[in-house]
Amino acid sequence: MIRLYLSSPLRLNEPVLLSVEQYHYLCHVMRLKTTDSLLCFNGTDGEWEMCIQETGKKQWHVIPKKQTRKQNSVPFCALCPALIKKDNFDWILQKATELNVSDIYPLKLAHSVLSALNMQRAESILIEAAEQSERLTVPHLHPVMDLKTFLQQIPEDADLYYLSEREATVSKTTLSKQVAFIIGPEGGFAPEELHLLSAQKRAHMVHFPATILRAETAAIAILSCWQLSRFTPQKK
Repeated sequence: MIRLYLSSPLRLNEPVLLSVEQYHYLCHVMRLKTTDSLLCFNGTDGEWEMCIQETGKKQWHVIPKKQTRKQNSVPFCALCPALIKKDNFDWILQKATELNVSDIYPLKLAHSVLSALNMQRAESILIEAAEQSERLTVPHLHPVMDLKTFLQQIPEDADLYYLSEREATVSKTTLSKQVAFIIGPEGGFAPEELHLLSAQKRAHMVHFPATILRAETAAIAILSCWQLSRFTPQKK
């Protein structure tokens, strides 16, 4: 069944007006009719089965009829990737959503290829990925910021993990409940950025042995390790 993200509250039998873009997508792209149903979510009220009601020319309402899933809570896991080439960064946004990150902090670092991000387009990618992956939330996309600003804004109780291109002595082998993974650009972290990170007591350097990973590969690899740690019992 088609899933759609809505920004409006979802309450039993209370109609929600679709945007022009959503109407076009459901009517002309997915070929739905007013007799069809779909699933909707908004990140706070769970998932609902909705019926379609035509209320005017090129205008539809959707009406919540049955809650199919209650809202769940997402653990704080922030992915903090340096800005890289557009297509590769789009891929990071999509896969990070599928891997259930709660927050995304795009970072403008010394060796970043790009200096800005189309926030509206990025939000659209996150929403579409959440719709397709059956998430009940959309990751919170933060504004682009430099590393110093990021270190000031990231929650104080979150442990930081940053990936090193070269072999490193890892000071922590188990992941905390609240984590932030910092991914450098293809040119690596600048010396001053490594100094900022190493000065953080809660920051831990991580290294994948054998090969040097591309930025987008590193992002997915570390998120996969985090997901694995959530259902693999830790040895006592």
